[in-house]
Amino acid sequence: MIENNVSTIKQEPSILDSLPNQLKLAKMLENVYENRPNIKSFVGAMAGTKYEKNYSEEVVEKDELYVKKTLTNIEEYNRSSGQEEFKRVEGGFQLSEILQAMVIDRLNNHWFKEFKAIMTSEFDDLAVGMDGIMKHKDGGYLGLSLDFTVTNKEENIYKKLSGEWENVEKGEVRTVKYFEDPDTKEKGCLLVPKFIIGASKKDVEELASAYLNNDTEVLENHPLKYVILLQIQEQVRTVLDYYEIHKDDPKIQFAKKQYEAIEKLIPGMKNEIQSDKKMFENIDLYKYTKENISLDTMRRFSTMRQQEDTL
Repeated sequence: MIENNVSTIKQEPSILDSLPNQLKLAKMLENVYENRPNIKSFVGAMAGTKYEKNYSEEVVEKDELYVKKTLTNIEEYNRSSGQEEFKRVEGGFQLSEILQAMVIDRLNNHWFKEFKAIMTSEFDDLAVGMDGIMKHKDGGYLGLSLDFTVTNKEENIYKKLSGEWENVEKGEVRTVKYFEDPDTKEKGCLLVPKFIIGASKKDVEELASAYLNNDTEVLENHPLKYVILLQIQEQVRTVLDYYEIHKDDPKIQFAKKQYEAIEKLIPGMKNEIQSDKKMFENIDLYKYTKENISLDTMRRFSTMRQQEDTL
């Protein structure tokens, strides 16, 4: 028998390949899921407003059914296409959920001190593609909606950016239907811009390892914290550059104000990180930022948008 001469590279096992590790990590992050809005509790929300009809028992039950059907369809698709392992390793549902839980937990534990974060309901996750919300300490709703993507493939990031750009051009801001304020516990809908946040499988594994080994140094100073801010900043700039060119268009005025409000928060967030000597003593930070596929894709997307706007 002729042996295959193609050499195979043995991949190191992931820390997340271990079921005990997965269960331990889930236990450590259970508070994130416990604070996730339960849409059943929204029946009767926003009473006395024009939105109260969206929270009738019948409508909420319909949304619950949507969640169940969508999750079933995802599971059936993964099984039928043999994609369970691929999805887990390269940008799929499980790694993304682990990432969003860890990042939301970090946002509530010193990553950005002026913000709180909460995971969205399963309905908003599946129907609108919003995984988490950040809320500024001064109140109001100058929050950021984050759509976490775990991928090493730039086309996946580009596709999500392009899809969201259609809403930017229309001046539409995404609606989180089932939002429960982390401070007041008030229930209702929330209008927030949506930002694509990309991270690699390596990022997920490093953060997971830090949780499992109680490595506070890595948890507090992982460069993903800085790159998340740079990704948000890049998307804000791209949108506001476009809105400046089309500033007389009445349909974009509401959305423009939302992005401008977020832009005002970014300098304070950057100053907070830049004052952290441990973060910027990390000699690998520049390399990490330079080689971040998601951030690079966002910058090239911004350049492409500018070129199209000048034609």
